[in-house]
Amino acid sequence: MPFLAIKHAHVTFVVITIILFNLRYFLRVAKPNRPLPTVLKIVPHINDTLLLITGLWAMGAAKWVPFGNADWLGVKLVLLVAYIMVGSIAMRAAPRSLKSSIGYLAGLACIAAIVYLAYVKPF
Repeated sequence: MPFLAIKHAHVTFVVITIILFNLRYFLRVAKPNRPLPTVLKIVPHINDTLLLITGLWAMGAAKWVPFGNADWLGVKLVLLVAYIMVGSIAMRAAPRSLKSSIGYLAGLACIAAIVYLAYVKPF
C-alpha cells in the first residue's frame, strides 16, 4: 500500500481520536450523573488500536526509527504515553473536578504537541 494511503488513514484515526476525547469529556461534564454510552467506552479503544497500527505501519514504510533517524518521532511517542496517562486521569476523576479539568487540558496540550511534531518534524 502506498505511504500516502497509510498516512491518510493514520490522520483520519487521529481526527476521530480527538473528536472522541472531546466528546467523552464534554458528555461527562454536561451530564455527570449519567454514565457514558457503552459505544463511547468501546469505540475509542478500537480507533486507538487502528491509530497505533497505522502509525507503526507508516513508521515501517518510511523507515523512521524513533530517537534514531527520527528524533521527533521518539518525542511524539513519549507524548503519546503522557496523553494516555493524563487522558485516563481526565476520564476517571470526578466530573467537573479540578483534577479532571487539568487532565483534560494536559491531554489537549499533548495532542497539540503531537500534531505539531507530526507536521513540522523539527529534529
